[in-house]
Amino acid sequence: MPALHVEAAHFTGHRPAATVRQVAADLQAHLARRNIPSYVYFLDDGHAAVALWQGLLARVDGRVIWWTSPRRSVRGRALRTFAVAPATAACRLAEHYSALRAHPLPGPGAGTPG
Repeated sequence: MPALHVEAAHFTGHRPAATVRQVAADLQAHLARRNIPSYVYFLDDGHAAVALWQGLLARVDGRVIWWTSPRRSVRGRALRTFAVAPATAACRLAEHYSALRAHPLPGPGAGTPG
């Protein structure tokens, strides 16, 4: 499946900086080399969001790429992590992507009586 690029910021009158666009495109290209489909959305705040899988979304500000790991910290809290190079981010995100595909997150309302 080819990667998709969405120009969401176009509708709000904001255009992300060239560095944001380039870093998001580089990250998407590195993910595609690993056969990981991704979708790029440009946000109102000038950042880009790169969606890989349910529960796995990377944010790009032109200098840093950050995301919340599907794994928990040692204390059981959300673990936010980052990378500054798209190749490094793609490598680490690929590990999370594989783990989520093997063991998907429960959907909304999972575990509730109903």
